[in-house]
Amino acid sequence: MTKQLILIFAVLCSFQARAGVHSIQGDTVQPPSFYNITEELQPMQPVYLDGVVLPMSRTGNWFVSIAGGATAFLGTPLGCEDLFGRLKPSYSLAVGKWFTPSVGARINYSGLQFKDGALSTQDYHHIHADLLWNVLGRRYARQDQVHWNLAPFAGIGLLHNATNGHNPLAISYGVQGQYRISRRVSALLELSGTTTFQNFDGYGHPNRLGDHMLSLTAGFTFHLGKIGWKRAVDATPYVRQNEWLVDYANFLSKENKRYADLNDRNRQTFIELKKILEIEGLLDKYGSLITEDSIGKYQGYPTNNYSGLNSLMARLRNRHWNGISPLDSTNTRYVNNDRLPEELAINGSEDIKLMQVGECIGSPVYFFFNLNTVHLTDASQMLNLDELARVANKYGLSVRVTGAADSSTGTPVLNNSLSTSRADYIVAELGRRGIPVERIIKVSRGGIADHVPAEANRHTKVELFFTEG
Repeated sequence: MTKQLILIFAVLCSFQARAGVHSIQGDTVQPPSFYNITEELQPMQPVYLDGVVLPMSRTGNWFVSIAGGATAFLGTPLGCEDLFGRLKPSYSLAVGKWFTPSVGARINYSGLQFKDGALSTQDYHHIHADLLWNVLGRRYARQDQVHWNLAPFAGIGLLHNATNGHNPLAISYGVQGQYRISRRVSALLELSGTTTFQNFDGYGHPNRLGDHMLSLTAGFTFHLGKIGWKRAVDATPYVRQNEWLVDYANFLSKENKRYADLNDRNRQTFIELKKILEIEGLLDKYGSLITEDSIGKYQGYPTNNYSGLNSLMARLRNRHWNGISPLDSTNTRYVNNDRLPEELAINGSEDIKLMQVGECIGSPVYFFFNLNTVHLTDASQMLNLDELARVANKYGLSVRVTGAADSSTGTPVLNNSLSTSRADYIVAELGRRGIPVERIIKVSRGGIADHVPAEANRHTKVELFFTEG
């Protein structure tokens, strides 16, 4: 007998020792995995690609320009007038879009009058499409606001001489400078030229280039829609973090399986040890050491004990109790001077629990909420509200509703508000089920740390009790 007892306790001690030791990989060549969880799970600061910018919106960065100035016509033949004698007023309108800080395009219309080779005044219209290249566009990769733009351009279009009806093809070119006055307005100065065939003004060869227009205009550009640029974020750190998270999740999955297997083996061993103790007649003496309820059980977690509620219902069905306990001959003041029947049993025992005014009847019922919300973790908890309201209404009971929040998350101000909101939610649900407001006592505890795990503190507790008098 002594040897058998020594064997049993040696086995129990070995399992206790095994529970405190981490298993080691059998292959010693494979290095163990180490995870710096605190560092890896920190919010990442974005890292930007060098010199890469993107538009704020794919449909943004449109612009409209309006300008006015002077135009000088230099034709073939040239004529006897100097440059300043050839100047005539002109204007231009343009609509365009910047695709990148450096590349843009526009459609431009300009026109009014010019002096031909014979120094007579003629009317003209010029429409052309240009490609713009902003040589200062790379500055947007290093700073948010760029005030100066310098953009050479070139394009092609049609010239129309309103006097003689000629419509030759024309090449446009020049340089444009802008200074940003505000977020949507820029000052504009543009020097441009146009080259077309010699017979545009009615003089010269029709198939040879030789007529030119030189224009200097100033005006304003208005930026439309979503404007601006943002630096491109480097996705490489996020890819690495995602790979680490996948690896860590696989590691946790393997660890969970390992502990589950270990727990199953321990349970099987406890079952066998229990059989041995029963055979040896020692189960009553040592059986409490190997109960399955003691394996992996959380301490301090509030649970809903429905046997207490069932006991309450049985007690209320027999209200003619005279106030004297069958187990105690002493006279004590009890609720309503009713007599509980002898067949009433509480939590499956034969003891009769006598409830005084203000004490909770049976066990409190807890309603658990998701983090930082007034949403129940499980909608099936509403069934408890239905039953509580039915019992309270049937027997005229009062209800105490106590809201709470988890003090380990959130600020005291936020937790106070959250616990009040949770209590209000349950009070409103009870009110919809017919319980008068005057029979409901609402309490807000704010942030608490009474239970383990921390999620258990995110609850509202409902208690039923007899109304005094």
